[in-house]
Amino acid sequence: MLSASRISAIEESAWFQSKWSPYLLADADLRIRAVNSACERVTGHPREDMLGHPLFDVFPDNPADPEADGVANVSASLELVFRRGVRHWMGVQRYDLPDRRNPGAFVYRVWTPMNDPIKEGKKTVAVLQHAQDVTRVVPPTPEEHAYPKLFELRRAAEVLGRQFPDLPSEAVLGVLTHSHSVITESAGAEDLERAQALARLRLETHAGHPAQEP
Repeated sequence: MLSASRISAIEESAWFQSKWSPYLLADADLRIRAVNSACERVTGHPREDMLGHPLFDVFPDNPADPEADGVANVSASLELVFRRGVRHWMGVQRYDLPDRRNPGAFVYRVWTPMNDPIKEGKKTVAVLQHAQDVTRVVPPTPEEHAYPKLFELRRAAEVLGRQFPDLPSEAVLGVLTHSHSVITESAGAEDLERAQALARLRLETHAGHPAQEP
């Protein structure tokens, strides 16, 4: 069981208080137990409207999108983390948000979610979700469910992934996509080559070794 003291310890951690990394903590009943200020900012939901509520009541699928799969894919990821007690990378996931200014409406959003187990002993008692908003580099198109930029990123991630054969392909795609978003925002223009260089450095940290020769 997720204890109040464990929640407090997580909330007081320096990494959780980051202004730039959104974090959300969900317990075994999939109720939201903690969020940081970055999560409030990117979702547009104040913490008082999230804490204690079921995750998928706060973040339902967009009913206007018959192919919405956010709830199903996140559910499967959380189930895997609870069952296996290991981190799960989701790669890139479209997951529209309820528009608080227009009840009943949703706003197009794309994320790079990663779910980590929170354990008490050997038992996973909660999942920490870290989801970065990458909508800027995976924009919607007039053709429903066509994402040409994502296809380009997947091809680049396949090449980059050969240097990190021990990392899941979805981890490489997620890190590359978010790195592309960071470079685009900081430089004011897309630069996939710089994004690949940044992603390579970040992946070396995750893998614990330098990039291998492809």
